[in-house]
Amino acid sequence: DYNLCSVNSINIGRILAQTVHYFFVYLKSLSAAQISASTKLVFSIPTGAMGNVTAGILAKQMGLPVGRFVCGVNANDILRRVVTTGEFRKMSLVRTLSEAINIQVPYNFERVMYLLDDGKSQAEIMMQMERKGYLSLGPNLHMKLKKLVSTVRVTDKPMLQTIKGLYEDQKYLADPHTAVGIYAARQFTRENKEESFFQDQKLGVVAPKIVCLATAHPCKFEEAIREALGGEFWEETVLKTEGMMPSSAKNLNRLTEVPRGLFKKGEDWSERLRSIVVAEQKRKPTKEKRRAACGNSAGVISFLGLAALVAGFAASMLRRNG
Repeated sequence: DYNLCSVNSINIGRILAQTVHYFFVYLKSLSAAQISASTKLVFSIPTGAMGNVTAGILAKQMGLPVGRFVCGVNANDILRRVVTTGEFRKMSLVRTLSEAINIQVPYNFERVMYLLDDGKSQAEIMMQMERKGYLSLGPNLHMKLKKLVSTVRVTDKPMLQTIKGLYEDQKYLADPHTAVGIYAARQFTRENKEESFFQDQKLGVVAPKIVCLATAHPCKFEEAIREALGGEFWEETVLKTEGMMPSSAKNLNRLTEVPRGLFKKGEDWSERLRSIVVAEQKRKPTKEKRRAACGNSAGVISFLGLAALVAGFAASMLRRNG
């Protein structure tokens, strides 16, 4: 037996760790943005499985002054649809360059509803989702969601333009998901500026700026960076500029990619996964080789790679059964 667990946001441990980020950001903002301790911040978050939003709601319920969460979603916009209409309906998955938020059904949605509904079990409505592929929120719960969460749909084109513009204007290289969040923040500000959202009496005093949560290192998303800034930029700037890409990532980039093959419908995913884990253990390199290839982070990377594989196969199983 191999003691593995997923490190994505289906794991409550990750959400609890992310809750700390909100308090850290708020404390930094007190001095950096010169806001008072009673000011409610608005957070913009690239959103797929809703793990980061769940962490933010937990932080708010613990007492952190939060005005609103702006959730940037891509073409897989189930959250935007449920906020707008109150109906949570599964649709076909759309492949985008902001691939980490290509989510058909956010698996933290039940946790969000639980937190907004005063800790009441959401098992019944989630079972409805399992059976029918959709659910309808009650008016009270839908209103609570709309008061706390706003959404902006961000397709690949504006996301890529945001990456390009940020680098050209500020020399900041954003990954595609962070770019989704930044575009969402800008769009939200444009849409609400004339309506005096930031002076909303129901929210109290709200900061005039939005905090955008960056979610990943851009070197993980070669395809999107090449699309936004060109292949030459990737080859000459990302790979060759000191400090642009971590040395461990550069070393990993030089390794030969091992194909795993596609997961086939009807295949025993648990047995397939077990066989891969066993094979990896048998070909496990020595500590010296791992350090040479990846630096001191090799053990962590190996664990995260296997954990990501678990999460990927689990998602494949859910899509197959859904």
